[in-house]
Amino acid sequence: MADPEGFLRFEYRRRDGLHCYVVRADEAGLPGPAWSGLWEQDYSEDRALNPWWRHGINNSDGEALAVWRALAWALTAGMTRFATPAYYRDEAAGLLGVDRETVRLVRWEYEVDLEQPDWLTADVGFVPARACVPLRPPPDPWERDHAGFAGLFELAGFQHLTDLDLAISGDATSELTLFALRGPDRADSLAAALNQNHRPRLADILQAGDIFVDLAVVRDLGAGPASYFTVKTPEATDDVDRLADHFSRSFRRYIERVRQIRTFDEFHTAIDSLLASPHTTG
Repeated sequence: MADPEGFLRFEYRRRDGLHCYVVRADEAGLPGPAWSGLWEQDYSEDRALNPWWRHGINNSDGEALAVWRALAWALTAGMTRFATPAYYRDEAAGLLGVDRETVRLVRWEYEVDLEQPDWLTADVGFVPARACVPLRPPPDPWERDHAGFAGLFELAGFQHLTDLDLAISGDATSELTLFALRGPDRADSLAAALNQNHRPRLADILQAGDIFVDLAVVRDLGAGPASYFTVKTPEATDDVDRLADHFSRSFRRYIERVRQIRTFDEFHTAIDSLLASPHTTG
């Protein structure tokens, strides 16, 4: 595998008053599943032992996407994390065990348009939110009345981030946006900013020490030229490159040892090590 950690190599840009760190990973740059057992062995019905439900990894969505989520989690350690999963709001609530009517609703969500050829044009910014309204069975009144809202979910742990990604993984592309905020009691102000009448500016939302992360992923070939891992901060930081280097080295070690993995138990142990943050908490 040539340059296996290219999907963790960030470029720096300055845009709209924010420091931006971006990975552009095309089909060749985002490695697919590496462990052969993901095709050859039967998955357990126990979600704790099933690689899809436990890690968001199967024979289509490989280890690299899980590493992206782990990096996003490590980057936001010690902060209060809120996420908006694009389109599949109610599915996300179900996986988190949350009643849909208790979800904090917002009118604006972030978009990176994966049909565009490069990040500068793909990075659209905030757009009016929309949620899935099923055709069959027919939508109920609540679904119809709330089709123009995204869900803003507070994340209590890394598994919640994985669950949100599982909720949005069924389409050709997916997008998951993470707001990591310093200081207590920021949920109401964030929701207010995402519910205003005029299009929000991310630079107006983020305060010193906050971090914004967006994971926009091409899951089916031909759905877009590339996936993007975007980080934006009000202040320059070396944490992005430092943590990317940590996961790059972890991924290389995993690739070097993957042929030695024989069972799902060994796979889970290897993935837990691969996704482990260098932080002791958070």
